[in-house]
Amino acid sequence: MSKEITGWIKYELYPTLFESIDTALPEHYFKRYSGGWRSKTYLDGSPHKNRADKTVVTKKAPGYILEQGGDTLSLVDYVMRRDGVEFIQAVKTLADVVGLQLPKGEFNQESYQRYKDQATLLEDCNSYFIYCLENSTGADEVRAYLSSRGYSDEDIKAMELGYIPDQDKLFKYLLSKGYSQSLIDEVVKLNKGIGSTHRLTIPYRSGGSVKGFKFRTVGDHKPKYLNSTGLDRLGGFFNLSGIKGDKDVVIVEGELDSLSATARGVENVVAIGGSSIAPEQVRDAIKRGAKSFTLCLDTEPGKEEETAKRITSAIEVILGEGVNRVYIVTLPDLGGGKTDPDRLIKESGVEALREALIGALPYYEYKLQETLNKYGKIEEERGLQPKDIDRLLDEVVETASQIPDATDRDRYKKLFTSLEAIKELGISEESLSITVDRLTSTRDKEAQAKEFKKLLSEATQLQDKGETDKALELLDSKVKEVKLKDKATEFSSLMIPIKENELKERQANKPESLNSGYTIGGEPLLLPSGAISIFTAPTSHGKTTFLINLALNVATASPDKETYLFSYEEDGDSILINTLNTYLDEEISSNNRRTLKSYFTTGSTEYIKSQSKDYFTANKDKFFRELIDTRRLNIHYSSYNSDTLIEAIRYLHKHAKPGAIFIDYIQLLNLPEGKYKTYSRQEEIKEICIALKDVAVETGLPIILGAQFNREVVNQLRIHATKIGEAGDIERIANLIVGFWNNNFKPLATDGELKEINNKGATTPDTLYTTILKNRGGRVGLEEILSFNGNTGRIKNSSNSGSSYFK
Repeated sequence: MSKEITGWIKYELYPTLFESIDTALPEHYFKRYSGGWRSKTYLDGSPHKNRADKTVVTKKAPGYILEQGGDTLSLVDYVMRRDGVEFIQAVKTLADVVGLQLPKGEFNQESYQRYKDQATLLEDCNSYFIYCLENSTGADEVRAYLSSRGYSDEDIKAMELGYIPDQDKLFKYLLSKGYSQSLIDEVVKLNKGIGSTHRLTIPYRSGGSVKGFKFRTVGDHKPKYLNSTGLDRLGGFFNLSGIKGDKDVVIVEGELDSLSATARGVENVVAIGGSSIAPEQVRDAIKRGAKSFTLCLDTEPGKEEETAKRITSAIEVILGEGVNRVYIVTLPDLGGGKTDPDRLIKESGVEALREALIGALPYYEYKLQETLNKYGKIEEERGLQPKDIDRLLDEVVETASQIPDATDRDRYKKLFTSLEAIKELGISEESLSITVDRLTSTRDKEAQAKEFKKLLSEATQLQDKGETDKALELLDSKVKEVKLKDKATEFSSLMIPIKENELKERQANKPESLNSGYTIGGEPLLLPSGAISIFTAPTSHGKTTFLINLALNVATASPDKETYLFSYEEDGDSILINTLNTYLDEEISSNNRRTLKSYFTTGSTEYIKSQSKDYFTANKDKFFRELIDTRRLNIHYSSYNSDTLIEAIRYLHKHAKPGAIFIDYIQLLNLPEGKYKTYSRQEEIKEICIALKDVAVETGLPIILGAQFNREVVNQLRIHATKIGEAGDIERIANLIVGFWNNNFKPLATDGELKEINNKGATTPDTLYTTILKNRGGRVGLEEILSFNGNTGRIKNSSNSGSSYFK
């Protein structure tokens, strides 16, 4: 519990309480100022004559109340002293101010007391150093140095910079504050040179607590900095306190850079505190609320490669801790050597730093620029060779495969493939995606194998110890995580949010539903894109003829698209001749089909009526010239199994300009031989329809299928979507289902049914009774009597039924 409540106080209570200090400690009449809270009172609540900040609670140390020149107490200790209560009651008093609940469990007073004593001792060291800088005559050299760097007295105070006169004086001061020699020896370990050559003090504060100190020389001594022994740098970033604003942590190299920026109002600026970023530092920042990180490292001529390596290493560490929002700042070259944030502020003002931070690039864009710059230099020197281009592509793919967030990965690929030079190489976003996904998937599988091997090893060790139950429990708890390892690439797309502009772009580019050329019940009959439609009738009622009319209507109305009709029932030539017959829409003989077949067999027009020969020749030529030769209408006999047909549709979508796919008819389609051989015929048809629906969604194409009703449909009134032969419940898969009955066929019906059929007008010869059985997003139950010329094969709306291409 002691560790748990200590962390809770540190990470939850103090950061939350900081915004309500005036309510928690009303006896001090605290007022807000840029550095936190200040009061005109002493620690005991009595008033000071004139100092506005005699007692403070600062942003940097939100868990402490400090009397300037006096004591420093944790807020819990202060309330214990003020109210005369025990630790737990003091914590509860503060928690009640902000409505927090204490964590459950037992509390170890001794452990907490040790932690508190160490923390308070370091705070008192810091207060002593600050006092000495303000008041000691020996600090003149340090004050002069800070002034030369452009720091005002207010800056110095905000940065908590101090001065150590010598080590003996520090230790005497701490003893006078009541600390034991053993605690001082344990906590304050100072190397030789501290207090003599290195006197400028910088508290290594992280998370609101002083973890130790850095001491800087203001002369020419090497090294410039000395650390207090045992400084816990990995425990957190330097200068990290309560994270504010947009939760972005700005990481700089130097401690003074961090403090200088913070003193001038730039929020959440921390320093690495060493040569490289550690995972522990990132985890600590995340625990405190960090959502993103911005790297703002120094720029120095001649050290660009070294800086790039450090940035790359930092990016990898941050991404490795699950944070995908990482940004890179490139500071402007001020000339005369290194540019760091402190120098930029001094020479150009704090707004120059703010502008640089605002212009930070996402890490993947920075890495792309680095790669392009590298090969840009090669091109300038000797020109890019094929090997160079291959290496460039390898690096780009490698980087893309390491981007964990699917959205960022897509942005990176788009950035690269949108470059004119890359377009000229013929590299598309699609081809790059395939390569990247393949490599990423391979890595995911390798990671999965590694994790599984590790899991088996741990389980085997437990089993060898005779702890089989624990081994099984371990396997049960971890195996699900291992299973997900190779799905990271596939499933990461599920986390991509839908962007409004992307939605607009998709909708703008989405193919519109096609006008079929017919109206049903006064409304245009539209063939939905990205979906399947089914036109179904009893055997021999004109299903193929209806599909031919639809295909012809769509091809005629869509000059910039290609219409494809796959026939599984009749050979391609027969379908083509029947389509020409419908196109002609003229009774050129008493039996058009036989006459046309004779013409294409012999070349003779002897069976064509003399008055129709010129019409036939002109319109036959127009049919081939405008529809067939231009590929606006493509008719094929097909023996493809369903899988091959679907691949053919995908191929056409990629390499041609299809506007619609017609298939005649669904009951003649089959799965590949041996595939799903245990399926019933109904299950097989359903599986085929699902696959066709998927490819329709994938390509955005309308796919129109012919189908037959089963034998239960013996009259117009029995037409229903569930009565498609052998098809089970495929009506759930289609977006549109149109049923029809050729009124030249006599219905099998009761007297009552015949009366109702007659009332619908569905007894007129040479007509089709047509009804909408399903229309996702539209009306169902609409009916229409369409005219049907058996000799020409033309199906039309009647003259009073609304607009049509072919009235």
